[in-house]
Amino acid sequence: HTNAIAGGCTFADVTVDIPLAQVTVNKIINVQDSGRLINPKLVEQQIHGGMAQGIGYGLYEELQIDPKTARVLNPTLLDYKIPTTMDVPDLKADFVEKPDPTGPYGNKAVGETPVISPAAAIRDAILDATGVKFYVEPMTPQRLFEGFKEAGLI
Repeated sequence: HTNAIAGGCTFADVTVDIPLAQVTVNKIINVQDSGRLINPKLVEQQIHGGMAQGIGYGLYEELQIDPKTARVLNPTLLDYKIPTTMDVPDLKADFVEKPDPTGPYGNKAVGETPVISPAAAIRDAILDATGVKFYVEPMTPQRLFEGFKEAGLI
C-alpha cells in the first residue's frame, strides 16, 4: 500500500520596520500539489486557513508556561495572540494539479501541508530584507528587536 504524497510551498512579501521590530505581511501565496481537485473552492479555503495558521505560528502564537507550576500563563484568546483579519493580508492559493494514481480519484491530502511553509517563508523574507536570520518562532517584536540589536541594526 502506498500513500499519495502532497506538498507545497509559500512565497511571502513583508515589510520590516526595524526600529519598531514589527513585521507586516504584505502579500503571501501558497502553491499546493493536492492532485486532482475534486472541490477546488473548498481546497482553496483549506489552504487559506492553513496560511493564516502559519502566519500565526510564525509571528504571534506562543504558549507561555510558568516553569515552577507548569500553569499556562496565557490560556485565553485575550492573552494567547492569534492573527486577526488586520494581521492577515489577502491570501492567494494556487495549485499544481498532478493526479496521483494511488489517491482516490487522483487526489492527495491538503490538511496540514498549507500550514507548514508560511512561517519559513516569512522568516526568509525577513532575512532577505534585513540580513538577520531567526531560528525561533514566533518571531515576536521582542525577538526581532533582540536579533536586530545583536546584528547592529538598532
